[in-house]
Amino acid sequence: MKHYFKRVLFLLLLLSATSLSAQIALGVRGGLHMANWSLNDIAKDEIGAETKTSSLLLFGALMEIRLNNTIAIQPELTYIQKGTKIFEEASSPIPTKVDVRFTINYIEVPLLLKVGTGFGVGRFDLLLGPSFGYGLNGKRKITLDIAGNSNTETEDVDFEEDEVSRTDIGAQIGASLGFNLGSAARLFVDGRYLLGFTNLDQHSHGSGEESVVKNRGVALTAGLLFSF
Repeated sequence: MKHYFKRVLFLLLLLSATSLSAQIALGVRGGLHMANWSLNDIAKDEIGAETKTSSLLLFGALMEIRLNNTIAIQPELTYIQKGTKIFEEASSPIPTKVDVRFTINYIEVPLLLKVGTGFGVGRFDLLLGPSFGYGLNGKRKITLDIAGNSNTETEDVDFEEDEVSRTDIGAQIGASLGFNLGSAARLFVDGRYLLGFTNLDQHSHGSGEESVVKNRGVALTAGLLFSF
């Protein structure tokens, strides 16, 4: 994973060096990540249940390098939670509920191209670009309810022992709507679809059949940009 971050850092330095005449803005953003996993048939059979969307958090910092009124480059540094939840319920022979929530905390570096236009006091941009994530840690929270008696256990995710990929390479696609707050600040909201390319399941099955588990999500955030 180190070489990915080196490439991103090199690209950021190159962009900074070649965009000395561009308008620079720094900002922060935060909001909700409605996360889930995409499973192939083998992974579904292994888990034995459908995954459901889990509402998680994200926040971070960003830099907008505006080349002209139409095009900008936006590198970001984001803390984001990804994962899923699994819920099963049975009424016989004993009423039973099982709620399992997986959460992995990532540091992620999106590098986005922004293409759009200004209008009056605001602007609209489309967003597209790759993202490079590194898993810091994770939790499995398991709640078992049998006939009204509930018990909850929380376990740490061990990336090596659990054979879960710590890295997550993906892409982000979305749109941003911003409104100027004076001449030096802009309030914005954006929505993005997060598409993971990395197979999180690193188990070796030996039979040639592979379980595929990938991150998916929709991020809804708000933030502020300050021009310099």
